[in-house]
Parts: sequence; C-alpha cells; structure tokens
Amino acid sequence: MSEIARENGVTSASDTLSAKSGTAAPGDAIQRRAALMPTASPEPKPRNRNRWLAALGRYAAAAALVALATVISLTLQAWEVQVFLFSFYAAVVGAAWIGAGPGVLCVVLSVVAVQYFFTPPEWSFEVAPEDVPFTGTFIICAIMTLAWSVQRKRTERALQRARDTLEETVEQRTAELVDANASLTTEIGERRAAEEELRRSETLLAQGQKLSRTASWTLQPATGEMRWSAELFDIFDTTAATSPSLRSFRDRVHPDDRARFDAAMAMAVEADANFSVEVRIVVEGGGIKHVHALGEVHADPSGEKEVIGTIIDLSERKRTEQALHDAEAELARTLRLATAAELTASIAHEINQPLAAIVANASACVRFLGHNPPDLANAREAADCIVSDGTRAGEVTRRVRALLGKEAPRHIAVDINRIVGDVIELLRATLDRQEVAVHTDLTEFLPVVQGDPVQLQQVLVNLITNAAEAMSGIVDRPRVVTIRSAEEAMGTVLVSVEDSGTGLDPEELDRIFDSFYTTKPDGIGVGLSISRSIVEAHGGQLSASAMSPYGARFSVALPASAAPLNQQAQREYAAEHGREPAGSDGR
Repeated sequence: MSEIARENGVTSASDTLSAKSGTAAPGDAIQRRAALMPTASPEPKPRNRNRWLAALGRYAAAAALVALATVISLTLQAWEVQVFLFSFYAAVVGAAWIGAGPGVLCVVLSVVAVQYFFTPPEWSFEVAPEDVPFTGTFIICAIMTLAWSVQRKRTERALQRARDTLEETVEQRTAELVDANASLTTEIGERRAAEEELRRSETLLAQGQKLSRTASWTLQPATGEMRWSAELFDIFDTTAATSPSLRSFRDRVHPDDRARFDAAMAMAVEADANFSVEVRIVVEGGGIKHVHALGEVHADPSGEKEVIGTIIDLSERKRTEQALHDAEAELARTLRLATAAELTASIAHEINQPLAAIVANASACVRFLGHNPPDLANAREAADCIVSDGTRAGEVTRRVRALLGKEAPRHIAVDINRIVGDVIELLRATLDRQEVAVHTDLTEFLPVVQGDPVQLQQVLVNLITNAAEAMSGIVDRPRVVTIRSAEEAMGTVLVSVEDSGTGLDPEELDRIFDSFYTTKPDGIGVGLSISRSIVEAHGGQLSASAMSPYGARFSVALPASAAPLNQQAQREYAAEHGREPAGSDGR
C-alpha cells in the first residue's frame, strides 16, 4: 500500500519514519504493509457500527459547538458586552472540519439559536419584519462559511487520505471525539459544581435574612415592577401569591409616613443617590411594624435605572427599646422616692415654716379685729401675709409632687435658673443640717431649654446631694456647693455643680457614670447613670472633672431653644416667687 502511495506522490507516515530512521529492515516493511492492508476475512458489522458511532459523534460535536457558541454569546450578553455572532461562525467552521453533514446541522442549529436567543423579540421564534435582513444575512454568511470550510476541509482531507491510511484517519477522529467528550464532561462537571455552590449560597442567604429579619428587593422605577425576597413576604405578613409592585409596597407604609417615604425614594432616583428611611408599615390585621428601608440606585449604559434595597424589621428592637425606656423611667422614679425619703426633714421644715407663719398671722389678724375700733389696716396686712405663706406652702407641695410624680416625660420651654432655684429651696433644710453652704452664680436671662422639668430637677437633686455627701468628712475647710449657669458658644446652656470635697480619682472618671458603680459604702450606683441618661435624652451631655487643689465639678450642657424667654416672663417669675432667679449668693 505504501508503494501505491509513493506512485501517487504520497508517502505514508510509517514509511516516512522508516526513511528518517534509516534502519528499517525489509521484514519490518513487509509487516507494516501487512498491518495496513485489509484482512482476508473482513468483519463488516463491527466496522459499520463504528462508522455509525463516529457519524453520531460528529453530529453531536456539531450540536455541542452550537451550544458552546450560544453559552458564550449569552454570557457576554449578561456581562453587557456587545454581542457579536463570530462564535457561531467559529462553530460552523469547527463543524465543517468534522464533516459536511455536521456543518449543515451546525448552520441550521446556529440559525435557530440566533433567531431564538438574540433576534428581537428574544426568546421567541417570531421574526420582526425589520429583522429579516439581519437573519437572512446571517444565514448567507453561515452557508458561505460552511461552504468555504467544507471545501477547504475536503482539500485537506484528500491530502490527508493520500498521506495516511484509512486506519490512521479513523484513529485520529476517534481521538478527537474522545477529547471532545472529555472536555464536555469536564464542562458539565464544572457547571454542576457551580450550580450546587449557587444553590448553597442562596440557601445561606435566605437563612441569614430570616435570622436577621432582613429582606431584599429590586425596583424598576420606570415601570414600578418589583421583586421581593421570601423574607419580605413574612415581614409584610402576606402570602407569596401577592404580586410584588411599587404600589403594593407603598400601600403597606403607614399613611403618616408615606409622604416621607415617597420623598426619600424620589430624591434617590432623581439624584442617583442612596436612601435610608425608617417608617412604619401596616400588616394584615391592622398591626404596626417598624422597618428601616435602605437602597441604592444603579443605572445601565442606556440610562435605565434600577433600585436595589433592603428592608430591616425593627419591631423587636423597638419593643426592647421601649421596655428598656420604661424600666429606666421606673428606676428613676424609684430613685426619686429614695431621694424624697432622705429629704423628709427638709420637706417638713419647708412646710412647717409657712404653716407657723400662717398661725401667727391669723392670731394677729384676730387681735387686730378685736380692737375697738378694729385695726383694719393691720388686719389686712396680716391677712395678706397669710395668703403669701399659704402660697409658699403650696409651692413646697408642688415641688414634692413634681419630684414624686409618675407622669410621662413632657418637653416644654424650661427656665434652667428656675429649676436651680426650686432644687435649692427643696434641699435647703437638708444642706443646713449637713452644714453645707450654697453659692450661686447664675447668668440672668438665659435662653430657655426644651426639657422635662421633673427630670431636670432630678438631675440637679442628684448632683447637689452627691456634692454634699462628698464633703461629709471635710473639717479643715468650709463645705461649699457652688452652682453656676451660663450660655456657652454654639447655643448651649451650661449648668455646673462644684464642691470643695476630696475630688475625683482620675481612674474614676472613666467609670463614674457606669451603672451600679459607686464609691459609697451604702450606694447602689444608679444616680449618676440615670442622670446621664436623662441629660442625653434631652440632647445634652453630662461630664465630670477634678478641680484644683480639691473638689469636683459636674457639668450639664443642654441645647438652647430657638425662642428665648422674654424679660416679661422673668419679671413674672420674680414676682411669683419673691426672689430673683439669678445672681443670688448665700445659704
């Protein structure tokens, strides 16, 4: 057979190797020719079966090439890369190398794939009139590519057949088919692994959203179309049968919060900015939930916008915060009761003074009226004193009721100097008994602050009683509590309480406001902690510092209100209490 090939100008691979080696024996050449020549007893059935398998493999390879080209084009399209159809031309070329029949199959499948996946309307076999030229051009190009590839392949195959034996060609094609099958098997395995990893990630995401009560959603602002995660159905207490849309989403928002939600969403879409808003939603049955909506806007190259966001269910957190707030309020009231118990002597003294004066003035009034003629002028003066002393007793009762009351906090315009004056009057007898002098340096006509008078009074009571207790062991210097008020920069009203005690250890400054931290043998360590919570709830700050050479200073900084207290209100306050609210100095 090799001689025949030589006569035709073609050399077999085995003869070529023999010629190059230069050592082949005549017997080897005979054996090679015998191996290459047909056997005496051919077995057509197995060979026909192999041919069918080979043909089937070639057609399968052609289909696989079209599938690979489709996957590549879809992947590029998903990455927003301009889709060119060169991958299908490459598939046609590859199929033509396998054979003309596979090439024709490849052309047909390529036309079907392009028509279904890439020709508008996508995912449909419909052909729009304006797309007929495109489809026709692609078919012509594919056929021309096939024809060119087939012709070239035929030429090369003729040369190959002339150069190699039929057995070598079959072996080569079989090897190519094995490689293609191996590549396809590897690709399928990798795809299955990727799909399994994707399923696992989706499961973890869903479980994480369920545990954290967080849901995700997307919105197409142009159409109002939305997509929700499963957790959002649970947050809304609705079934998966509900069709997600911007309207159904918005209808869930509480009517009082809807305008704020709409404004945040519109501003984010218009400015391509992120948004964050806390709103209430109304769930099935009329229940109310607190949620935090966050989102960011993305735009594709064509300018089409999409909002991607999350919804966090804050209901449980809000309930916990409310319970904590209620517990703090009850603890503060308990502390006020304990403070009132300690101030019993002071309260009794404050009430006894006006009551004793009332009795004395009433007796004097009776005597003046008993004169003949009655001394009406002095009797009237005694009656006026009775009215004044009764007002003083009522004021003491008002201060005690305010301190012990259980009303909900209410923020009103408060004159901080008046609060200071009320607290001093409330504590005067207690401070006198402890031999503590009170000096005040209060700036007149301070701006008012927005706050709850009872809570602010409680803060000052805690600070002043702590200052007095800090000086209980002082015998070598006067025991003085100095209270100052002033207007600081940036619209802040500052009230400070200073003492002449032993001062503060620098290590205590970091822990002095911690709950249940105390340096008193019989203390429970909640007074300063509650005071700081009250001040911070008013938007202020409570701080402590050591003074030189001794003593400590506690400062309360509160934001001033925009509307200052006018002078007429100050004069009315002075007339009501018979004293100036600022600038006094004494015990």
